[in-house]
Amino acid sequence: MAQALVAVQQEQPDRFAEARAAISNERLRAAMLAIAGELMSEANRRVGLRNGIEERWIEDLQQYHGRYDVTTENELKTAERSRLFINMTRPKTNAMGARYKDLLFPTDDRCWAIQPTPVPRMAQAAERAASEAQMLADQAKQAEQAANDNPNPQAEANKQATATAAETAKQTWAKLNADLEEAKRRASLMQEVIEDQLTECNYQAVKRDQIDWAMKIGTGITKGPVTGDLVRKGWQQPVDQAGQPTGPHELKMAYGTQPSHRLVDPWGFFPDPDVANIKDGAGVFERHLKNATKLRQLAKLSGFDVDAIRRLLDSKPIGGAPSYIASLRNIREEAQAVAGPLYQVWEYNGPLTPEQMRTLALAMNNRAAFDVVTGDVDQLAEMQGCVWFCDNEVLKFQLYPLDSGEPMYSVFNLVKDESSIFGYGMPAILRDLQSAFNAAWRGMMDNAGISSGPQIVIDTSTIKPADGDMTIRPRKLWYATKGITKENPPFQVFNIQNNQNELANIITLAERFIDDVSMTPQMAQGDVGSMPKDTPVGTTVLAMNAVNVIFRDGVKNFDDDVTVPDIRRQYDWNMQFGQREDIKGDYDVKATGSSVLLVREIQAQSLMAIALNFGGHPIYGPMLKNYELLGKIFQAHMIPVDEVMLSKEQFETIVAQAAQQQAEAAKAESPEQLRLKATQLQVAAQIEIANMETATKRFVAEHDRDTAMMQLAAKGNMKLDELQAMLAGKQMEIDHKERSLAVETAVTQQQPAHEQHGGGYL
Repeated sequence: MAQALVAVQQEQPDRFAEARAAISNERLRAAMLAIAGELMSEANRRVGLRNGIEERWIEDLQQYHGRYDVTTENELKTAERSRLFINMTRPKTNAMGARYKDLLFPTDDRCWAIQPTPVPRMAQAAERAASEAQMLADQAKQAEQAANDNPNPQAEANKQATATAAETAKQTWAKLNADLEEAKRRASLMQEVIEDQLTECNYQAVKRDQIDWAMKIGTGITKGPVTGDLVRKGWQQPVDQAGQPTGPHELKMAYGTQPSHRLVDPWGFFPDPDVANIKDGAGVFERHLKNATKLRQLAKLSGFDVDAIRRLLDSKPIGGAPSYIASLRNIREEAQAVAGPLYQVWEYNGPLTPEQMRTLALAMNNRAAFDVVTGDVDQLAEMQGCVWFCDNEVLKFQLYPLDSGEPMYSVFNLVKDESSIFGYGMPAILRDLQSAFNAAWRGMMDNAGISSGPQIVIDTSTIKPADGDMTIRPRKLWYATKGITKENPPFQVFNIQNNQNELANIITLAERFIDDVSMTPQMAQGDVGSMPKDTPVGTTVLAMNAVNVIFRDGVKNFDDDVTVPDIRRQYDWNMQFGQREDIKGDYDVKATGSSVLLVREIQAQSLMAIALNFGGHPIYGPMLKNYELLGKIFQAHMIPVDEVMLSKEQFETIVAQAAQQQAEAAKAESPEQLRLKATQLQVAAQIEIANMETATKRFVAEHDRDTAMMQLAAKGNMKLDELQAMLAGKQMEIDHKERSLAVETAVTQQQPAHEQHGGGYL
C-alpha cells in the first residue's frame, strides 16, 4: 500500500492542498468533532451494555481473593455467624493457569512454526520427477547396451533420444529440488526473524499474563503487532565525521520501529457486543486511563496532536474514574479513591466511511490517508482506520496499519460463551461449589461454637448470686431465696448436638465435586500423594493421558484463537513493512502447542519404551532413526540436546571410523574364524529375537491389563486408588490360597506312608 500511496501522490500532488484550502478551519474542526462525538456515543453504548459482565468479573475476583460480597459479609456479621472463607478457587485457578503456561511456553521450544505453502505439492512433484529421472536413466542404459550389442542407425537414434529425455528429467528434478530447498530456507529465515521479534518484545511474558486473566475472569486479550506506541531510550556518544567521540554520552529518545505485542486491560476492552467472534465485529474501542503524566507522554509519540493534548491538560477531565476501580480496591480492602485527574483516552480501530476518512485526514493533516480516499471511491465502501480521542478532542488519526484488515486483538477464553466474546473463568465455573463448600464450613464452625459448651438455665426466682453477677464461675456462692426441691432445681443444663461428622461429609463431597467440575484433580496439580504407590507405568501413562484430554482441548483453542492469528499477523507485518527481501514468500503458520508440547510427559515414557524394545531389534531396529530418537528423548525430558549429544557430523565420523576398524579386523581373520563368528552372531540374534518377542508380548499384556483396569474403573465410577485397593485385595486372596495349598502339600508329604493309605499297615 505504501508504494501505491507514493504513486498516487506523484500523479496528484495538489488535491490535498486544494481540498484543505476549500474548507475553513472552523468547519473542518466542527466536522471532526462530530465524528469524535459519534464514536464516543458508540463507546458509551458498549460500556453500558457490558455492566452485567463486569459485575460477574467483580464476583470472580472476590471469589479468587477469598472475599465475600458486601451483602453476604454484612448479613453474616449482623447474625454473628462465622465468616470463614476456605478458598478452593485460587489453587484450582492457579493450577489450571500454570498448566497452560507450562505446556504452551516451554523453555526449550516454541508452540508455532512457519512453513512454505506449496511444500507438500512441491515434495510430491520432486518425488515423481526423481522416479521418472531414474526410470529414464535405466532406459538410457538399456538403449546404450542395445546399441553396443547391435549397432544400427535405429538403435543409435533410440540411444540419443533416451539419453536426452533422461537428462531433461534429471534437470527437472534438480530444479524442483532446488526450489523446494529455497522455499524451506526462506521459511526458516522468516521463522528466525519472527522469533527474534517476539523475544525482543517479551512475547511469552505477555501471553502468560493473558492466560492469567483468562483463568480469573474468563477472558484474556493481547494486541499486536503494534509499532510506535513506546519511546525507546538509549545512551549514545556524539562523534565527528571521522568517528571520533566529541563528548560524553547523551540520552536519546527514539520511536519503536519493531513490531511488538501488548497486554490489553480487559476492563478497557470494548468489542462489538453483538458478535461472539472478534473477527465478526464492527471495530474495537479500547479505553486507556491516563493521568496528567501519562497524557504528556503521548505527545512524545509519533502522530499525536500536541496542541490537542495541551488543551486537555489545561482543562479538567469530563468523566471521572470508572466505577470498577473502587470495586477492585474494596476487594483488597483499600478504601481510598483515585487521587488526581484521570483522563479516559479512547482508541478506535475499525471501519470508517470514506467521508469520515476524508474529513479526519484533512483535519489532522494526514496526506497519506487522504490520498487513499481520493478518486473513484464507492460511498458504500468501508475503510479501516485508527482514531484516538478524548473529551471532544481528536488526538491522532491514521490508516489501519495492516493491509490484511485482520483485527489486531487476540482473545482467549477458558470457557467460551456462545453469545459473547467474553467467556467464563475458573471462579465462575466453581461459584456454586465454592458457596456450598463455604456454607458447610461455616455451619461446622457455628455448630462447633454453640456445641462446645452446655446451655445453662437458671431459675432466678429461686436463687441469686452472692456477688450479684450471674456469670458461671468455679466455687461461686449462690443464695437460695426459696426452698430448693428436686422437682424444680435452680440449675438445668442442656447440651447442643454436635453435627461435625455430617457436615464433614458435605465438605468432602463438595471437595470431590470441585475436583470434577474444575477438571483439575489433585494428580493434575502435581500432588504425588494422590497417586497410589507401586502403580504400573502403563497405568500412570493412561491416567495422565486421561487428565490431559481436557488440557489438550483448551490448548487447541489457544492455538486457534491466539497463536495462529498472532504469528499470521506478525508474518503479514514482515511481508508489508519488513526490509529483508530474502525472507519473503508464501507461508503457512502452524501451531504445535496441542500436538507436541502437551504430551511431553507421555512422549518421554513412550520414547523410552520404543528405544528399549525396538532399538536393537534385527527387523524393526534398522527402520528407526536412532540418532534423532535419542535427541527426542532428551528433548522430551527438557534436557538441551546440544549439551549432552554429539553433533550429527561428529557421530557420523565416529561411526565411519568404527566401520573402517571392523573392516580391517575382518580382513585379518581366517575363513574358519569368520564362519564361527557368523554362527555365533546368528545364534545370538535368534536369542535376542526370542527375548524381544517375549518382552513385546509382556509389554502388550501389561498394556492390555492396564487398559482393562482403566475401563473397569470408568465403568464402576471408581478412582484409581479404589481400583488399586481392589486389585491388592484380589492379590492377597490369591497369595492366601497359594500359601494354603503349599501348607497342605507340605503336610501331606510329611505324613507316614501308612497314614496316607488310610491308617492301615501293609
